[in-house]
Amino acid sequence: MFNASLSWIKSKQVFLKIQAGTGDNLQQEDIQKGFVDYCLWSTFRPECIDIDGELDMKCLDSGMILFKEYANAKTALESCYRQAFGKDYNEGEVIVLLEE
Repeated sequence: MFNASLSWIKSKQVFLKIQAGTGDNLQQEDIQKGFVDYCLWSTFRPECIDIDGELDMKCLDSGMILFKEYANAKTALESCYRQAFGKDYNEGEVIVLLEE
């Protein structure tokens, strides 16, 4: 399992931030459907990244991906990319900057 990642999406000129879920957002109906894990994603323009804690960090878009098995960093990135940009994952346009 991964904790978080930050990637630069070249074609969109945005950051894609992914955070592993803590389990708090899995509802009983999700569990009944077989979901065991999730991650949260957000996209940001470079000028919106808060590095000093004083800027209001506004994302462009965000979402949550549910998984029926525990996700690793690669699976989470590919799934979040598809949901965020509405197209298949393209490794050539993604630069992973940070992975915890």
